[in-house]
Amino acid sequence: MQEIIYKLKELAKKPVFLKAAAAIGIIMMAVILISDISGEDDPEEKRPNDEISFESADIYAAGTEERLCTMLSEIEGVGKAKVMLTITSTEEYVYAETQKKSSSQSENSYVMIDNGSQKEALLKKINNPAISGVLIVCEGGDDPKVCEKVYIAVSTALNIPTNKIYVAEMK
Repeated sequence: MQEIIYKLKELAKKPVFLKAAAAIGIIMMAVILISDISGEDDPEEKRPNDEISFESADIYAAGTEERLCTMLSEIEGVGKAKVMLTITSTEEYVYAETQKKSSSQSENSYVMIDNGSQKEALLKKINNPAISGVLIVCEGGDDPKVCEKVYIAVSTALNIPTNKIYVAEMK
């Protein structure tokens, strides 16, 4: 073992070896640099970004609450209203996929489109956050007839069952 180490040290002292090692190092760095610059990505490896922003869910909830307040205050007997939504999920991005079938198996892959200088997955649709409950506090919340109108209006507007809605009187 010591003999091999000795021979390697002697070889390393020769100028030809140093030049060859330096040339190989420069070539390897150039290959890495060129592969990074070319930007050639394998579309199968580049999956769409499925991270979902909680901020977008908050924006969706706030906008929906505001629109509900506006609509509910237009219903006779409701008066001023405040609305709070409970969201159980966030926006979901659904991407277009293709399915390749062979005799023994099937393989799904995203539909990729050119977007200028890069390829990205084709967005099929965006599902809004799921609403799990609604709290409405309004001036007419003590009147059963007004409450019934509010339950029906909110259930219809948000496509949720009335058992997920609560109406209370504003003090």
